[in-house]
Amino acid sequence: MATAPSDANDLTASAVPNSALSLVKFFVLAYAMTWACWIPVVAASRPLRAIGYSFWLLGTLAPSIVALALTARDEGKRGVRALVARTLQWRVSVGWYVFAVSYILSLKLIVAVVHRLVIGEWPPFGNEAPVLMLFATLISTPVQSGEEVGWRGYALPRLAECIGYRAGAVVLGILWACWHLPQFFLTAADTYRQSFPVWSLQVIALSVAMAWLYTRTQGSLLLMMHFRCRLRW
Repeated sequence: MATAPSDANDLTASAVPNSALSLVKFFVLAYAMTWACWIPVVAASRPLRAIGYSFWLLGTLAPSIVALALTARDEGKRGVRALVARTLQWRVSVGWYVFAVSYILSLKLIVAVVHRLVIGEWPPFGNEAPVLMLFATLISTPVQSGEEVGWRGYALPRLAECIGYRAGAVVLGILWACWHLPQFFLTAADTYRQSFPVWSLQVIALSVAMAWLYTRTQGSLLLMMHFRCRLRW
């Protein structure tokens, strides 16, 4: 497997000067755009229709839209091309692909085994056909760029430049979790009526794991997208 970069600056060199100010702008605009799309859908209190799904999708894409807009303003076309190119950065060790695909599956398997040992029965599993899951993966992987260009492509390197990757991953996890808050009030969402504090701890843990993978794949957003799409399995 590829080794971790010897210096965190290897992955933060592309961050623009005054990263703290850039981060404030990014998070304020990403939250504002997403919640402006999501809150009206939640407030409508009716089953999602085409226009509702459209607003929800636009809100999901907001982090990357904001990231690309800020990058274009601060770094021009070259910066935008470099950011987008990382969604196609596939030249990494095969071992990291295996990790990205198997990490979530391994955790779910461990939890299922513990549940079996403690409760005495297996937890309920989904009944989706493998072909359907594969098709969903092929579709959902590029969709993950709607968030990952923003969270890991734009925000994480700048957070690392300010406070380091470890603290940056935790801070990003907290902000990433809070960004999802409107979903907990949407009846059609799988987070409806879940415990937000417990769910947030999961997101923070995922953020740390993804930051670890990010630093070992030289900032490959393609691996981040592969990692994310397994969350629905």
